[in-house]
Amino acid sequence: MRPRVRRSLLGLGVGALVALILLAARGTYGFQALELKTLDWRFRAMHDPARADTNVVIVDVDNLSLDLLRPTLGRFPWHRGAWVKVIKYLQAGGARTIAFDFTFPDPDLADPAGDSAFAAAESGDGGAGGGGDRVVQALVFQQMLDTAEADRLARFREDSASMRRLTGFGFRVRGLPSTAAWQVVEPPYPALLAGAAGVGSINFTPDPVDGTARRAPLLYAFGSRAYPAFGLAVAMAADSARFAGGPRQWTPDALRFAHLTVPLDHGALLVNWRGPYRDPARPRHPETYRIFPFAQLVHSYDQVAAGAAPEVPLETFRDKVAILGSSGAGLFDVRANPFGPSDPGVLLHATVADNLLTGDFLRRARPIANVAATVLAAVLAGVAVSFIASVWWSVAAGVLLAAAYLGLAALLFGADRIWLDAAAPALAILLTFTGGMAVNYFTEGRHKRQIREMFSKYVAPEYVAQLAEDPSKIALGGRRAELTILFSDIRGFTSISEKLQPQEVIAFLNEHLSLMAAIVKEKGGTLDKFIGDAVMAFWGEPVHHPDHADRAADCALAMQATTARLAKRWVAEGKPDIHIGVGINTAEVVVGNIGSVEHKLDYTVIGDGVNLASRLESANKEFKTGIIISEFTLAHLGDRFEVRPLGDVKVKGKERPVTIYELLGRRAAPAPGTAAGAAAGAAAAGAAT
Repeated sequence: MRPRVRRSLLGLGVGALVALILLAARGTYGFQALELKTLDWRFRAMHDPARADTNVVIVDVDNLSLDLLRPTLGRFPWHRGAWVKVIKYLQAGGARTIAFDFTFPDPDLADPAGDSAFAAAESGDGGAGGGGDRVVQALVFQQMLDTAEADRLARFREDSASMRRLTGFGFRVRGLPSTAAWQVVEPPYPALLAGAAGVGSINFTPDPVDGTARRAPLLYAFGSRAYPAFGLAVAMAADSARFAGGPRQWTPDALRFAHLTVPLDHGALLVNWRGPYRDPARPRHPETYRIFPFAQLVHSYDQVAAGAAPEVPLETFRDKVAILGSSGAGLFDVRANPFGPSDPGVLLHATVADNLLTGDFLRRARPIANVAATVLAAVLAGVAVSFIASVWWSVAAGVLLAAAYLGLAALLFGADRIWLDAAAPALAILLTFTGGMAVNYFTEGRHKRQIREMFSKYVAPEYVAQLAEDPSKIALGGRRAELTILFSDIRGFTSISEKLQPQEVIAFLNEHLSLMAAIVKEKGGTLDKFIGDAVMAFWGEPVHHPDHADRAADCALAMQATTARLAKRWVAEGKPDIHIGVGINTAEVVVGNIGSVEHKLDYTVIGDGVNLASRLESANKEFKTGIIISEFTLAHLGDRFEVRPLGDVKVKGKERPVTIYELLGRRAAPAPGTAAGAAAGAAAAGAAT
């Protein structure tokens, strides 16, 4: 199997394993928490307050209002009459809907007149403009551990006038599971409930993973009916045509009305947050929804009553959906959301109403899409890591690929408000790259390191890299191959060494052999060994070169020229003059690791062809030559080199003599203007056509 294919299969295997592990762990607490944090990050990074419905406003019982109104109203909670001025002012301004994120479950026995005034203002009696068709009140559902007591309270309240009125706000919805029914409800006191346009539950249902508000149930089952969440009740009161007839069918994926389908995730609305309650990063317009302090509206009402221009003009609230909530310290209406742990709860109701009125919903990608994203990310990462050898490049590629996927998830979120899983696919990429690098290190990488360690002594670094990239080119166990073998030896070295000190001999040899070895590697050869002052090298393995004979011949000529320059310098330094003899033969020989596994292995060549190359090197003394090649090498060289015939020599093991030649140099290329050059040009042109 080709190494690249093997690496690709290993990478795919790592990716598949990572994908399986992540898909199996996808439902665990840790993974859910991580994915939810990526959703929070997307909201923080890409929220757009400009998308908020400008018709939704908040009237805030804030710290300022609590302080300013304390002299006249006392401490919170205020008497019911305190709300009358604000209701009347909003009605007079033409507010489309007024919603109270406050509960008023029991009559105020100490101030029955205040209760009556509040209920009268709600219904529009005695005030400017009608109001009974626009006010939404809050209710709270409860679960009780004492089921007998819960049943007793339910029976008692079902016989009450309030329960009969409350039933009119409920809906019969197909598909809503009865197992989700609540046991006890706290509605507004009877007079207030009677005049309300709608009621909605302000129960807070945080995400069970970390207590953050990300999903909002839209229906609460109680008795035989379903009651809307506060945000849905506000939207239904504000746009009766859009929500005509109320909810008809519930499934875990959608809530259907006559003219609208609201997407759900696990039975709840995914809150499409517009922004935080106030954003310090936007000092000029910090509010996502316009906020009016409660005291400011009380003061504006008093100004109008006195005939003065109000601080907040009445027309400010024309066609507005005004939700009264609280941010005051000590009122304990704080909720965690993606922007922080302590925003007022009224922001959640305002955002849900906004989502429903504008139809701008956050949708989660289908489970199959999230699974496919994880698997595809892991598989692509597995293929990618199989093609990258460098650890640092693998790390960089993994980070870039994970960042690219996160960018895609962010793009879908920002442009289409689609929540595509980010954590599992990004982790799949990073873990696959990590696993792939580990596998490469312990398998392919280890093999490559062994090859580098083995062959860095024999061949040039660029060829070592080629061998490490494709180890299939190497036959470490041995094979027959046609190679060109070279032997080089210093003439008369024994007598030279006797004239020098031992240290000088070593320095003398080291310098010469270093230069010769560098030339061998430069010409693409394999440095086999040093034998005393001799050099043995061969061409054609482990890196295959079709022109192995030419490379060996060029190497011999370069060695001869380099030795001549070196000898000239040494003579000038008072050292002995030296000459080398070189023998070259081309033959089919055995190449591979030879030696002892326990003690020493050498990548070398053996055979008669090797012996002939060694004999040719020795024959230089007899023929008084520098480089001798065999007829077999000349057959590969053609006419590209100048040679001189030397005759035949008898070779042990061969029946007929071998013709040998002295190698004089590489033949110069013919000049273009000569007849030879013209012939060569014509031949080249013919080959090109």
